[in-house]
Amino acid sequence: MNVFIAANENIGKTDELETMLVLPKNAGLRKLSAKFLDKNPSLKNCKIIEVRGEDVPFWVSQLISKGRQAIGFTGEDLYQDYILRNGTSDTKVIEKIEWHDDGALYKKPALCFMGPAGKSLDKLPTNMTICACGKYKGIVKSYLKDLEQKGHIITEIYVNGSVETSCSEGIADAVVDIVYSGKSVKEYGLKIYDVIFKSDCVVIGGKND
Repeated sequence: MNVFIAANENIGKTDELETMLVLPKNAGLRKLSAKFLDKNPSLKNCKIIEVRGEDVPFWVSQLISKGRQAIGFTGEDLYQDYILRNGTSDTKVIEKIEWHDDGALYKKPALCFMGPAGKSLDKLPTNMTICACGKYKGIVKSYLKDLEQKGHIITEIYVNGSVETSCSEGIADAVVDIVYSGKSVKEYGLKIYDVIFKSDCVVIGGKND
């Protein structure tokens, strides 16, 4: 995995001993956050909290609301979903870090709309059920509005795992989930109809920092 990191020398320098650093537990994000810390050694003096990547924006926002200084590291897609679901936020992107992996189908994680390999988007039924990963509910709902405006009547199912199985077993007509290597797409007899969001990583902090 090749990761380009543009280190920001100012990150964590203000009251660095009082800064809370919120890091993701997710395996892929964890590797990138470790590289980020290597580029910003001053942050290693911060108190570290480890949570799921999708919960990082919530924790940073809550800490800031309590008057704490906080910095978080998470996926760009997860942060975007948090903003869509929570409206205005007291957080902002301090730095964007490119995720580039030659082993990934799109060089980075990609949230994709998929269905049976023998069909295409225009061949899906007007009334259809779509299963998606729950942590992307905000992005998915925003995307599905466009399909509904084109005349589709959609029943949404949100789960925390085995998204592809819902399509291969006939529970859903199509699915929305992250594609990385593309192996599971072939394994479950799926086809990528559309790429919704390609994700890098972001460092987030308070708007007033």
